[in-house]
Amino acid sequence: MRALWTPAAEVGIAIPHPPSPISTPTRPGSSSTPCPGSPFPEAGDAGLEGPRFPAIARSMGQLLAAFRRLPTAGLELDDLWAAPGRLAARAARWVEELPGLAATERTALAGLLGHLPALFAKRPVVLAHGDFAPVNVLTDGASVTGLLDFESVRLADPLFDVAWWAWAVSFSSPSVLDAAWPGFLQGAGIDATDPELAVRVRSLQLPRMLELLADTTSLDPDVQRIVADRLRAMLRRNCRDSVG
Repeated sequence: MRALWTPAAEVGIAIPHPPSPISTPTRPGSSSTPCPGSPFPEAGDAGLEGPRFPAIARSMGQLLAAFRRLPTAGLELDDLWAAPGRLAARAARWVEELPGLAATERTALAGLLGHLPALFAKRPVVLAHGDFAPVNVLTDGASVTGLLDFESVRLADPLFDVAWWAWAVSFSSPSVLDAAWPGFLQGAGIDATDPELAVRVRSLQLPRMLELLADTTSLDPDVQRIVADRLRAMLRRNCRDSVG
């Protein structure tokens, strides 16, 4: 995060100031400068179910667009998500290692993951936040005031963070994402008329869920259940769409 703080500040992205050492008579420690505002789920009228969220979603998209243009020099970044062929192969291993899947679910996953290389071939690669969700974006109720949680920063397709934002917002009522999606895409500089936008978004959400489920050591059990349920729901929906 230290390498991002200065360039982020220069383009108006507020992130917590990197911790600086503090010496006390009893022990050394560190402190960081917090950003103003509250995460969107705690933001009242500007929160996800609030009437102001669709309007302010555009500002969240603008924040994302500015973040992905930050320089990456000096950063050691995972580039798995920038290589669709390698990503598909790794995701296939995640499926193999995931317990509790029915044979039909494994078959469906194999088919969906098989499309990844073609869907994302020769696409641009950008700096991705990795967990760009309303819970990690701060607001004062009128504007976006900061960005949190940089543990998953990586190189990825420009739609990676867009897809995960949509995944997170979709836990609210369906009308919330429907209302906020156009403004968010506009702010993020994403072409909403791209005929492959929807399938690319879903195709990124799928391996990201698998990646989370593969992390059995740090993922909270409740979160693990939620992600697993959402994965199965996506597979069921895909099956219905295929039949239809």
